Amino acid sequence: MPVSVFLDGLSKRAPIIVVLTLCAALVGAWTSGPVWLANGLAIIVASLAAVLLVARGRRSELKTPEEVGFTRLRDWIAYELAGKGSPPGFYLLGFFGFITIFVTGSQSTYSRPAWAGLFLGVVWGIANARYPAEDASEL
Repeated sequence: MPVSVFLDGLSKRAPIIVVLTLCAALVGAWTSGPVWLANGLAIIVASLAAVLLVARGRRSELKTPEEVGFTRLRDWIAYELAGKGSPPGFYLLGFFGFITIFVTGSQSTYSRPAWAGLFLGVVWGIANARYPAEDASEL
């Protein structure tokens, strides 16, 4: 299997992986599941996030808003609120990631999969964010 096919599949399925990981963290915390299972899941999901970040991470993160095409920070915020920048569901995944971390306890063993899921969700959002400069004038 070529690497690009794997990365495309990972990028496409990342939200599902995040949701399943968050659910597994909650179930593990509520049932006092095996610690090795929580740690293993966290390592696998964090590794997938690292692979996606390295392969598809945005190279233009250090550009100023003006270089991307926004004249003011307010333009970028309006673009995000219009639902044009981040992929659909990005903020919802982040919200439920933080809720899961809060419910499981931020320092507990069972929060590790939740942290890894949140990391994968953030990486997926960064890798799939679109900020075309020509669309900034439509605001």
